[in-house]
Parts: sequence; structure tokens; C-alpha cells
Amino acid sequence: MTPGIKRNTRTEPTISRHFVTSLCEAVNDDIVADGLRRFGFADLSPDIARVPFRPYIALFEWLAEKLHSPCLGLQISQQTGPETLGAIGYMFLGSPSLEMAIRNLGNYLLAVQDNSELYLGLDGEYAYVHYEILDNRIRTRRQDSEYSMGYVWHLMKLFSANSCKLTMVEFEHDRSQACDASYHRIFHAPTLFQRRFNRMHFRADQLSMEPQSGDPHLYPILEAQVRDVVDRAETSGSFADQVHTQLTPDALGSGMRAKAIAAQLGISESTLHRRLRLESTTFKQLFDDAAKSHAKYLIAQNTLQIGVIARRLGYAETACLTRAFYRWFDTSPSKYRASLKEQGYVQNRQTRRDSWLVSR
Repeated sequence: MTPGIKRNTRTEPTISRHFVTSLCEAVNDDIVADGLRRFGFADLSPDIARVPFRPYIALFEWLAEKLHSPCLGLQISQQTGPETLGAIGYMFLGSPSLEMAIRNLGNYLLAVQDNSELYLGLDGEYAYVHYEILDNRIRTRRQDSEYSMGYVWHLMKLFSANSCKLTMVEFEHDRSQACDASYHRIFHAPTLFQRRFNRMHFRADQLSMEPQSGDPHLYPILEAQVRDVVDRAETSGSFADQVHTQLTPDALGSGMRAKAIAAQLGISESTLHRRLRLESTTFKQLFDDAAKSHAKYLIAQNTLQIGVIARRLGYAETACLTRAFYRWFDTSPSKYRASLKEQGYVQNRQTRRDSWLVSR
């Protein structure tokens, strides 16, 4: 977890109502009303500030399928402006530098969306924007990922008056050949798929760019407003929820265990175990639940080799993953994947060119 990024501890994540209304306005099709009823959004009155996150993601995917528009999220991302995020969007455009704009967006994401993270990473001469949904129950999330990455890129272009340039874009989902032209038109950079993360890469020297749009004089006013919203949005939640939130795919893959998670929470390992016992659970149980959930998502990706999945879950050997699968599902990883394939849950196999990217 990147320092300074807050995570919400609600057991059922939510998202700002404005994302749903913006999606509906962008689509403007008769099928939208059916989708709103189907996913429980029939009553979106102005007094409703936030709606459930998972149904929103499902609605997005459903609309893309029904409209035969696999690039729906990417296309809409370029049609919406800072007003979608409200004060956060305008604070982005008025930030003193591009670096501060991206860091602010990540730090205040909680004001509009739970169980997700967005942060700025640095890697030598290059920087990247990372976006990830932390709720492993949400397996199909192409539209949200492409919308979110495309929307941040749209804000970056507005901030810099189109001066900012990308060097590479990565997505965790499969490639859609129907969207190749859209990826090129929007990002103007190589776009790779079935990667470990959703990330946009660019030269770090661009972070010092100053705003070319927005009003910097409004920045402190907007920041105070957004900070107040975040403070009110945070809830106490259970301690087990807080620990579970830390067990992201990144944490699992890097082999983080109780000591490292405790350090992220600012407590000792013994305190972590003691507080979990008070809630009648253990770190081992929470870790196993998180690993099981992420394993189900990864095994459904047909091009991922079993050894790659083992490494992404932090296992030193494939045999360790096999033993875990027998404990979880009473079968081997390959047989579990075969059963999912029979039920139609496994992603279609990609070309060899795309497949080799997975192991990089």
C-alpha cells in the first residue's frame, strides 16, 4: 500500500451516485432504463449520495454487452469532464503541479469510491498511475478499469493542455481487438494486456508541469471541502475488515504476511493477532480467504499458467498452490479450471503474442 492513501473499511463498498447518472447520460439509450431496474438503481433521487459499488460495475459490463460496445468505458472516459468528480475534479485541474494533482486524486478517492486505490508510482526516470479495484469479488471489471484509466488520462491532458505524453499503458484484462483503434487514438502509446496491474507510464519529468487549465486560487478552498467529505465518509468498521482490506492482490503476490500487514496498520504483530482473536478470527483465516478469492479470479483467466498463478498468490512452488486448491475446492487447479470452462466461466484463449506478455 502506498503511504498516504486511505482505504475504506465498509464491508459493502459504495460509489458516488454521479458515476451512475453520468454513465446513463453518456449512453442515452432506451436500454438504460432496463439496466437501472435490473441492477437496483431504479430510484436515483437527488438525496441519494452513494450507491452500491458492485451493482454499478455489473451495470457497466451489462450495458457494454447489450450495446455491443466493448470499448464503452474507454469511449465514455473521453466524454466526461471534471464535473463527474465534482470538487475533486476541479481540484485536480487547479493543483500546483501534475504530481500533486495525481497524488490528490489518489488520496481523496475515498470521497467518491470505496475499495479501490489510485496512486502515483516512481520508477527511475519514469512514473506511472496505478488503478485497482480491491474487492476480489468483482471479477469482470474491464469497463470500469478502462473508464477509470481513460478518465484520469483525460484529466491529465486537460491539466497539461495536451502536453503530457504516455510511454506505455497496461491493463489486467484480456485484449479486445475491436478496441485497438480506440486504444491508439486515446493513449497514443503501446497498450499491453493481461498484465498484473492497470497502469499508465510516462516520463517522470512531466510531473513538474504546472496547470494550464483550472483556477489555482480555488485550490485551497476545494481541498478543504474534499477533506471534509472524506472525513465524513470514513467509518470505523471491524478490525478484521481493516486487515482484509490490506490483503490486496499486490500484497498476496509480494508474499506479505502478518508482520508486514501489522506494520502498514501501524501496530505490532502481536497486537494484530490479539485484536483478531477478540473478533473470533485469525490472520491465517483472513489470508486464506483472500487468497482463495483471488485464486478463483486468476484461474478463470485461461491464458495464465498455473505456475504464474502460484507466484501471483505468493506461493514459492506450484505444489503449494495445488495443496491449497485441494483444501479450498477438493480438486487440483487444472481440474477446477476445466470445470469452470465447462460452465462457460473461463476467458477465451488469446493469441500467442498476448500470452507471452503474462509471464513477463
